[in-house]
Amino acid sequence: MEPPQPEPEPCDGSDVDADKRTAANDAERRVIARLLDRRGERPPWVTVDAGDDCAVVHGATALKVDTLVEGTHFDARTPDEAVGYKVVAVCVSDLGAAGARPEWLMLSLTLPRVAGVEHRADAIARGVSEACDAFGVYLVGGDVTGSGADGRAMLSASMGGTCVATPRRRSGARPGDLLWVTGTPGLAGMGWMHDDPPPEALAALHRPSPPLAFALASACRGLATAAMDLSDGLASDVPRLAGASGVRVVVDPGCLPLHDLLRDDPHARRYAMCGGDDYELLFTTDPADARAVLALGEEHGVRVTAIGVVERGEGVSLVGGTWPRPAFEHFEADPPPEPERG
Repeated sequence: MEPPQPEPEPCDGSDVDADKRTAANDAERRVIARLLDRRGERPPWVTVDAGDDCAVVHGATALKVDTLVEGTHFDARTPDEAVGYKVVAVCVSDLGAAGARPEWLMLSLTLPRVAGVEHRADAIARGVSEACDAFGVYLVGGDVTGSGADGRAMLSASMGGTCVATPRRRSGARPGDLLWVTGTPGLAGMGWMHDDPPPEALAALHRPSPPLAFALASACRGLATAAMDLSDGLASDVPRLAGASGVRVVVDPGCLPLHDLLRDDPHARRYAMCGGDDYELLFTTDPADARAVLALGEEHGVRVTAIGVVERGEGVSLVGGTWPRPAFEHFEADPPPEPERG
């Protein structure tokens, strides 16, 4: 961990407006809209509705579901224990972003009906158990089903917990706020995109470590004006935060906190902006709270870095360049080019 930084100045410089692609994953949003547009009247017990990292019901109960599909989120190169661990960690990341302490888990597991299925299930179970122990989560049940012999494995986790303060949302960022990120985004992206990634990059990709204690402490202290889980990469998630808050966010790539392995890599910026699978915390604060944020990061052993500013307007922009296209989109009819590999 680096020593405490001086109070950060807003990232400055001449910026180039993002093009029409600033709203990422249009097709994904349209699919979600097909489901949400057919709902009835919102009941009074819904505290935070769809559109944030977690739904919150009955005032403080946060709920999250996430799915990992073989061939999309992991493949034969991913150890089964890591798949089990990751499906828990990704939900923990969302609950932490919402300011909720994770408590229980329900897991749906689908495996192909082939020889050795029990051995594979046992490895996944070890990973699930390890993650539950690490994050204080209890597995209360779920469902197991078989797919065809040529089918794909799929894990779907539903997690619940209790908000430690007012539920934290993606909306709330205000002009003048600083944009922060925890950790070193891009290391997991390197693990995915690189032909021969180093062990540290593979560990970041396979076993994410969301900054749960920091996220809960910052929620208790009311430090963030807006927050979300950084899971799909800055290229996708910063526009989501900006859109939810109705503001413009300017990111300075020179402020990105790169891991030592990325400092001399020619694709470092692409890994950091587009790679995804970081499971860090992306949040905004009043500049007056900068020293408190840095002190809290030091207290919890979490690197926190100001990477941009919030302005009046809408959309996103990147200092000195155009906003990059995400490396992955769920329903993109014309997928982006294959990621550059080292």
